[in-house]
Amino acid sequence: MMDSTEQHQHSDAHEGEAARPSRLRARLLWIGGIVVLVLLLLLTPPLLNVSRLRRRIATSMSASLGRPVHLDNVTLQMLPIPGFVLQNLVVSEDPTFGNEPIIRANKVLVTLRPSSLWRRQIEVSSVRFQVDDFGTGPTLNLVRNAQGEWNLQSLLMHAAEVDAAPTEQVTAGPAPRFPYVEATNGRVNVKLGDEKQPFSLTEADFALWLPSAEQWRVRLVGKPTRTDTNVSDSGTMRLEGQLQRAATMGEVPVDLRMSWHNAPLGEASKLMTGSDAGWRGTLNADATLFGPLKAAKLIAGIHLNDLRRADFVPGKTLNVNIECNGSFNMPNAIVQSPSCALPTPVPEGSKVAGQAVAIADTAELQEVQSAEHGVHGLRLGMTNVANSYVMDWARLFSQRVPAALTTHGTTSGSVVYVPASESAAGWQGEFHMELHAAEGDATVGAHAPQTLSFVANQMQIALQPLTVSAAKAAPLVLAGEATMQGYSLRLAGTTTVAQLTSLRGILPPFGDGLNAAVPELADAKASQEKPLKVNVTCARVWGGTQTCSEAAVVAAPRRRR
Repeated sequence: MMDSTEQHQHSDAHEGEAARPSRLRARLLWIGGIVVLVLLLLLTPPLLNVSRLRRRIATSMSASLGRPVHLDNVTLQMLPIPGFVLQNLVVSEDPTFGNEPIIRANKVLVTLRPSSLWRRQIEVSSVRFQVDDFGTGPTLNLVRNAQGEWNLQSLLMHAAEVDAAPTEQVTAGPAPRFPYVEATNGRVNVKLGDEKQPFSLTEADFALWLPSAEQWRVRLVGKPTRTDTNVSDSGTMRLEGQLQRAATMGEVPVDLRMSWHNAPLGEASKLMTGSDAGWRGTLNADATLFGPLKAAKLIAGIHLNDLRRADFVPGKTLNVNIECNGSFNMPNAIVQSPSCALPTPVPEGSKVAGQAVAIADTAELQEVQSAEHGVHGLRLGMTNVANSYVMDWARLFSQRVPAALTTHGTTSGSVVYVPASESAAGWQGEFHMELHAAEGDATVGAHAPQTLSFVANQMQIALQPLTVSAAKAAPLVLAGEATMQGYSLRLAGTTTVAQLTSLRGILPPFGDGLNAAVPELADAKASQEKPLKVNVTCARVWGGTQTCSEAAVVAAPRRRR
């Protein structure tokens, strides 16, 4: 019998003999691979005429896109993957949309499926629009003509007619496999008719592929910007989802998800309006689009976090969540029956939360800047909204609304916009704010609950007379109106210097110029509780300075006996 040492030596010898064939096979595979690669490098280039391929590639792409394609140069590369580098690729525009190219890319990498070379065919594996040596990326121009058609519609419909196999199909079939299309660090411009819009998407990454024979997958990520103003950071926009084949553009079924995240409100307002609205916080918006493009279901959510004015940081910021829905006709850029709802906090002493809503019949996105033409049948309303919440919103528009100003109660009402084609064009409706003053307040609502009513009639909003003090002889009444040009306020009745000072503390803008009309307010020796009759009108043009004047008191004629 062999001892343990001899047994180990014998087993090691057998293992060494068994390992030699496996190592030999591995070496042969490496050598065979190198030989195949060398043969591929030697035999493939003579089979390919690059100059002829340039014309062939341009012709093939023109047939696939339905638009003329021009190339300056084609460079063949074999490593690491066989393919071509296309230089100065230009896809011409349909003349009905203008003369500017729809796609321009200085560098495009087209990789081939190696197996197709052995069949003397060229099957594209991927098309990558890249940044050139000077840092310039690809450019896409989106154009909508006067007939409401987009320049991408014909490209998509033409691509839908081409028979293609899925991108990730392993084996070749009768139909060529759809390539993986990708663009990095690109730019997307928007043009409406002959006018180029200031909006664009920069640092855009795009991908398109065919997971199944009847479905496309798309992904687009970029940073929105505006060319006519300095927008440093406006968050990130993302679109991804799927589209399916259909006979017409409006019938194309989609399942898309869109988002706009981490946008500072100051930069977001500059992007949308061209100027900083003076608000701070963070904007996050999400939307889904499902169904045929001519009548897709739209669900959107807008979230504003830490909403406040730019010039100060209040003790309490607003967090706003708005939910919207409607039916979206994407080819015509029209939203049917859009509605948005803003839930508000539960008012003090109530068990039901409030709500602010906006509803319309239609909204034409191309005309959103025109209330007359862009939105039809617009209705705004509030139900059981706490007055404190209304004051929080008022502070966003004016820094002169005191933080200590609190009015207990709720606000409700509604207005509707009547189009110019009808007789009473403009806003029609009213809002009512029920006021319950705090204990010890000598002004609004101290003696009994009051109702502050705003009545809208065409382009004028009237403040209905409101009793702000309870003098028995002649109570002090506040009224006024506002138009597109400015506003005016009237204060008439019996009051005291103390009450006027208190009222000016509650409404600081009302106090501008009041000393000139009521000299007793500036007189340090004037009695604070002496009854004082006033009849003051204060007016201001928007953007101007408020001025106040005392109305002349006409004495009644004496009767003769």
